[in-house]
Amino acid sequence: MFLPKIIFREMTLEENIEVIKWAYFEDNGALSVHDFTVKYFPELANLDSNLSRDEVYKVIEEVVTSDYNKYKERITKETEKYNSLWKKYNDKYFETLSLYLDVDWPNNVKEIIATVGLIPVFPRYLDSFSFSVSTGVNETKLLEVCAHETLHFLWFEKWKIIHPETKRREYDSPYLVWQYSEMVTDPILNNKPFSDIFTFNERGYDSFYEIDDNGNKVMDNLRKIYSKDIPIEEKIDEGFEYINQILTNKC
Repeated sequence: MFLPKIIFREMTLEENIEVIKWAYFEDNGALSVHDFTVKYFPELANLDSNLSRDEVYKVIEEVVTSDYNKYKERITKETEKYNSLWKKYNDKYFETLSLYLDVDWPNNVKEIIATVGLIPVFPRYLDSFSFSVSTGVNETKLLEVCAHETLHFLWFEKWKIIHPETKRREYDSPYLVWQYSEMVTDPILNNKPFSDIFTFNERGYDSFYEIDDNGNKVMDNLRKIYSKDIPIEEKIDEGFEYINQILTNKC
């Protein structure tokens, strides 16, 4: 079985600036990307509302450049640490995930690049099989991020097979297909066989756990679907039909 490897590398200054430019102007209530950004970089919290986008970009460039140069040594050391921590889990997890979803990893994806920088949120890039992570992440959180993000990569490979009619844009926020993909990480990663590999508690967005279905929590019902002894294709479809029904009725 072919298995890719996560390779952590330092985010360049230019890459770090571009992530923060995106994050500052990202306005998505479910993700709160902007709020996380101004909390991470307090200098960006109270910018003059009359500033143009280009002027804001200039401030971001100055702020990120200053911090990046200040913490460059930390970025280097933590990149090395992350590579060491994940290495012992890589093959076991990727093999287990492939067997669980009953789909092979693409042969052309030999490496999954994870860039390390000064960022408040951890974006993933489905088309390039890559993601980003911040410095200062402890071992438990690092393993959770790696498992969570790479689950999405193989999940959508499986989704393409089951639902080839789905348009690519629906894999991203705010579409239902994207939201469902974020919800299923909990029932998948918190149960066997993955609970035999990791000890972290996988949790999706807080808003998911507030959705109610006639007195029962939707996430609890989704876990019950994924605990059934049925093929993964049936779990995926049954779960999606359920989520589609619940969220459509609440709109």
